[in-house]
Amino acid sequence: MLSADDLRLHVPDLEASLTLDGLDGPLEIFRDPQGIPHARAQSVHDAFFAQGFTHAQDRLWRMDYDRKRATGRSSEFIGAAGLALDRFVRRAGLERSARLDHDALSAEARAVLAAYTAGVNAFIASSDRLPVEYRLLDTRPEPWEPWHCAAVAKILHVLMGTWEPKLWRMKLRSLLGPELARLVQAEGQDPQTLIVPPGEEVFADLPAQEALDAGLDALNLLDGADGGSNSWALHGSRTASGKPLLAGDPHRALEVPNVYYQGHISCPQFDAIGLSFAGMPGFTHFGHNDASPGL
Repeated sequence: MLSADDLRLHVPDLEASLTLDGLDGPLEIFRDPQGIPHARAQSVHDAFFAQGFTHAQDRLWRMDYDRKRATGRSSEFIGAAGLALDRFVRRAGLERSARLDHDALSAEARAVLAAYTAGVNAFIASSDRLPVEYRLLDTRPEPWEPWHCAAVAKILHVLMGTWEPKLWRMKLRSLLGPELARLVQAEGQDPQTLIVPPGEEVFADLPAQEALDAGLDALNLLDGADGGSNSWALHGSRTASGKPLLAGDPHRALEVPNVYYQGHISCPQFDAIGLSFAGMPGFTHFGHNDASPGL
């Protein structure tokens, strides 16, 4: 029987037990034949502790690299090649934004980030086998902090989405004026169907120009870009299981290692499996709970 501060790890043909501080009860982590970690915890805190531990166990270097990029410090790892990004994220204020986001979270959400962070730091403190990159650079990972999760989320998404077309529309407005810009936009844009209320359509309106006037000159540095994301659903009458299916397409570029990390965490309050981002808790894009095993 494990004590409340024990963490038991199972991998194929190997079993180990660690004694760690900060757990509410026994925590078991085992890996299936594909190496995917499954955690059985006695509390919500311990479930996210386990997710932080396994993320660090498998992806610590990637997490640290994303943290460096998000805080304008990637050049510490990769030299001059990181300076352009470092300047951009510092000018954009990503670190300050991440700290403010963390402070604005509910107490429950901050507790999740704290539990996840405790798991990351537990691995760093307990492991003598850090990723090889640390040895090559003669360095060690700094302790993880809860707001780092928000920073990683931002750097993985800040260059995605529709911010470039929005800035382009603001530049168009500065050249043509609001009425002509609105006309050009409406002529060249298909209406977007709203999910709620059903069947309604909308053309994205232009925001007030004054808010971006100071940055209009910088728009000349941007190249045109296009992108998008989509999701779709099937009614149960059209599926083999008879249950509805929901799917999504993330439109992400191929990355090594893959930006997604598959895992499974469970506790009395929930049982969830899916794809997560190493560096932040939860299952951000794809996953299901025990009430929807057909997904």
